Amino acid sequence: PLTQETRRERASPPVTMATVMLPPGTTERSCQTNPNSPDPRQYETGKYGRVLHLFQQGNCILNTTFLNGNCNGIQRFGPKAPPFLDYLKDILNRYPDGGHILKELIQNADDGKATKVFFIHDERSYGTEKLWTKDLGKYQGPALYAYNDATFTDKDWEAIQMVGRSVKRDDLNKVGRFGIGFNSVYHITDVPSILSSGHLAMMDPQEKIFGERNGGFWWSLDDAEDQEVLLNMHHQFQPFRDIVSRVCEHGWSKVVMEDQHFNGTIFRFPLRNEASEISDNLYDSDKVVELFDSFIADADLSLLFLKNVTSVSLLHISEDGAVNTRLEVKSSVHTDGVLEPEEESVTEGLTRFKVITSSEDQKETKWLLTTCTMKEGVAEDLDLLTKKLSFLPQVDLAFPCGEKRDCSQSRLSCFLPLPNNESNKTGLPVYVNAFFGLTDNRRHIKWQEEDQRHDEHALWNEMLMKKVFPQAYIKIIQDAIKLAQNSILPVSSVYNLWPDLTQIQHKEKWHALTLDVFHHLFRQNVAILSLAKDERQFISPSEAVFPCNGSTSTNILSAIKRALVSCGENLVTLPASVARAINEAYPNPSTLKHVTPAFLRAILHRTGVDNITKDDKLSLLEYILRDKQYEELEGLHLLPLSDGSFRSFTYREEDTLIWSYFLQVAVDEYKYIYLSKRGKRKKENEKVRDISQHT
Repeated sequence: PLTQETRRERASPPVTMATVMLPPGTTERSCQTNPNSPDPRQYETGKYGRVLHLFQQGNCILNTTFLNGNCNGIQRFGPKAPPFLDYLKDILNRYPDGGHILKELIQNADDGKATKVFFIHDERSYGTEKLWTKDLGKYQGPALYAYNDATFTDKDWEAIQMVGRSVKRDDLNKVGRFGIGFNSVYHITDVPSILSSGHLAMMDPQEKIFGERNGGFWWSLDDAEDQEVLLNMHHQFQPFRDIVSRVCEHGWSKVVMEDQHFNGTIFRFPLRNEASEISDNLYDSDKVVELFDSFIADADLSLLFLKNVTSVSLLHISEDGAVNTRLEVKSSVHTDGVLEPEEESVTEGLTRFKVITSSEDQKETKWLLTTCTMKEGVAEDLDLLTKKLSFLPQVDLAFPCGEKRDCSQSRLSCFLPLPNNESNKTGLPVYVNAFFGLTDNRRHIKWQEEDQRHDEHALWNEMLMKKVFPQAYIKIIQDAIKLAQNSILPVSSVYNLWPDLTQIQHKEKWHALTLDVFHHLFRQNVAILSLAKDERQFISPSEAVFPCNGSTSTNILSAIKRALVSCGENLVTLPASVARAINEAYPNPSTLKHVTPAFLRAILHRTGVDNITKDDKLSLLEYILRDKQYEELEGLHLLPLSDGSFRSFTYREEDTLIWSYFLQVAVDEYKYIYLSKRGKRKKENEKVRDISQHT
């Protein structure tokens, strides 16, 4: 029978002594093992185990004491990680093939503070004789290269080996430095290689090239033996030699022997030409062209929200070495008109102009770009999630100046544009960028839907949009007004910035967020409406006189505008979309002043009509008759006479017959009776004329 004592005996694993070969400087800590580890140092004496003691003897022979992994038949139990290749295949299933791959590489470059990025499609093939190993021969064919001018840090080298775990976790300013998204490159290749800082490395997830349980290998530029290999294995490293000479001033020999350091980063992705354990997705020249085309479609947006990268180029090198530049897109920030927030603001950030130029269509687009970050301490719940998720409570808005883009095309970005599908479109006139919490394939934003009520990333997105987004939108409108007042921005752009509620009426989330923006804006009662008398002057809604509602002819509207402006009234001009926003979202719309027949009559009674032209008088008369309050016409010098002059409406006894007839016959049908100055009637066909004949 198995007693408690025997249980303890069987549970006490035996100790095995062994003398093994391990690298110099190995410690017990670095040799501690677990049965599922792929590390070859952890598999000794035919068993997996944990190193209890380690004794170094000489330079590299170590005497170790192992704790055996299988103890008297007691089997290990517990969760086990899936094989790495299965994990990698799962990533490729979630991360689709296409232009998204290039965006991931640009994002990594931006996080590394690179300023320029090159993608090079090289169709040349290289020799296969002088290679590190013959197994690398099939990767000497056409390849895609990605170059940027930032160098790998020690943390970057560590991160790129830790599949799926980004070093961004500890840095709020990084979107994702070599996280899961980087592995989308395995759609293209089986053996990616990297040259940066002091190393040239190759990665082999299939563990077929550099020995069992070795997923890669690297050469150090400051190691004498490795330098000899890098210089003498001509065929093996010729691809890097050629690309280095193209992207930087120094030749290969100088980089390896003199500098012993490459100031930049080059990725090489040999195109997969046969199915592998990683993927059966084959890549040829046509597929790379499609990859480039997919990126070009979003090229002007790709630089819009990046913090560091200011240029991206797509190059093609043919089999005979001819070089063609398919695309060069650049961005620049204009320092004129840079606006920062007020000191008392709950946010920090700035508004500036960013210009994007593209060689594709020789087009230059000027954007008004606002960045808004919530200050710490303003929203406690947002602060807690900021620290927990390592996200930044920041929202950027970009508006294309000089043109009114189709709002149906405006979409979301997480520093690079998200896929062009309906769920990522907002219907707003601005493009929205933020530190969004995304689905694991980085293609969609998480929202608090029924199955994600407690998802912290979805909660973060909701809070970001409710607390920071309205502040960002108010800032870009108010800063646009300041720029318009200084004649830096057209006044029309200010109103074009306002969301049009009809454009987003079928997008429930963005419709609600837009109303929230308007509520915030109107509660502040700041100067946001352009005066008719001087479009570069702005006043608050409570001070404004709004144009008349309903269908009114252009002639009448123009006459009303001229009359009110000459009287010094604060008449504002605004498009229909802005009027709708005020009607739907202003907290007390009944307190606002609108042009009505009664309002206009009161103004004309007060100021008179002496300086108003004949045509405008007729237009004004037509308008003030609409509410049929004829008794309020008394005293207005707007009664037209047959000789083209006007007299005042009156209740004097000698005019009683004329006044009565005027009310009964003419007014109801908007017709005038033309009178002689002596007040005598004329023939019926001369007395009644349609107003359209005189306007």
